Amino acid sequence: MPSETIDLRGHIIDSLTLPKVLDSILTEGGNFKIVEIKIGQKRADQSYARIEISGPTHEKLDAMVLRLRELGAEVTKIPDAQASPPQPDPAV
Repeated sequence: MPSETIDLRGHIIDSLTLPKVLDSILTEGGNFKIVEIKIGQKRADQSYARIEISGPTHEKLDAMVLRLRELGAEVTKIPDAQASPPQPDPAV
């Protein structure tokens, strides 16, 4: 299944953003895994969640991500891997 990682920030619990996001994922046929979550301890503290989502197809996943962005999710950018030049073989 194709997957993407999203971040949620802010008052995601009391604003019901987190439950709306999770419900939207399931309603649209996707799956999720909460990778990281930090809940604010005080009323003014913000919360944070990183969620890996997957969908049955790339098209469904793209539609899901679009909907989640409307709810305030940000797509996590994972840096591209950097290739290093080959190292000489010390045995030669």
